Amino acid sequence: MLTIEDTFGSHGVKLKAGSLVVYPSSSIHEVSPVTSGHRMACFMFIQNMVRDPGQRRLLFDMDMALLRLRQDVGETDPVVRLTGVYHNRLRRWADS
Repeated sequence: MLTIEDTFGSHGVKLKAGSLVVYPSSSIHEVSPVTSGHRMACFMFIQNMVRDPGQRRLLFDMDMALLRLRQDVGETDPVVRLTGVYHNRLRRWADS
């Protein structure tokens, strides 16, 4: 079992084979020993281009709103312009 500690406490995670768990690398974690069978694991690190969590949240909220607008009204001129604002904001906040 994988145990992850974060700001909300300790969480035990045990999923079916082939599942994926994503959590911040700043979280403390522990993996319990295998008592039967085999464990095959793979891990990787993902780095976001935008370091600031507040900026990432704003970009996420804007992206979700743009997706909804496209569903509701299509690719109208205002939606295209807002998409441009989103991408310019992303470029400005992204690490170089």
